[in-house]
Amino acid sequence: MPAGTQFTVLLFSDEPVKQLGMQAVLENCPDFVFLGFRSTPFELTTAAARLQPHAIIIGVTLDPELSLLAELRRIAPSTALILSGREFTPELAHHGMELGVRGFLSTTVTPDVIRECIRLCATGQLWMERGLYNSLLDSRPVPLSRRQAELLSLLIQGLKNREIAISMGISEGTVKAYLTKLFEKVGARDRFELALYGLKHIRTAPEAELERDTRIRAHKRSVLGSVA
Repeated sequence: MPAGTQFTVLLFSDEPVKQLGMQAVLENCPDFVFLGFRSTPFELTTAAARLQPHAIIIGVTLDPELSLLAELRRIAPSTALILSGREFTPELAHHGMELGVRGFLSTTVTPDVIRECIRLCATGQLWMERGLYNSLLDSRPVPLSRRQAELLSLLIQGLKNREIAISMGISEGTVKAYLTKLFEKVGARDRFELALYGLKHIRTAPEAELERDTRIRAHKRSVLGSVA
């Protein structure tokens, strides 16, 4: 994004205190243009379609209605969607990412953190607090396709994009596209976090081969033992 860009931000909330707080956080910073708040889904979708903001911050409850997110993705595909709430369960975070959410913003963070989150999400990155990310890593793994799992296993082994491309028989551009999808799907911010996710949830090819060989040897011993 060009230097000097002002990030336009729209807030969806029916809580007056949150509305005033967000206005105070953004209006005194030259990097942001606060477009105001909307308190109903109709008002929000109408404003999103007309204004196409860089980011929409959506206040959620402990049992949020997320069907609105799909409509926002359709009418404002370039807008970063950020959920704001007191806490997020790993299940909610998984579901949100599947629906295109880029940020998960706790209501307890500082103004500087709010601005950092908006900047990163508006430039296409994912943002969440470390505690939520660790919870995601410890929760059930995100289902991956065979090719995604293969790429992740090679990444864990320390291979560079060019080496991964050669190993998988694809171009470096395709590797980059796969990685981008994996970052979004898993919620990782960089290669290190993606590799960490892989270490927790999938095995590398050498590990799988070692386990297979161990099973074969054990089976042979059991067969020979029964024959003896």
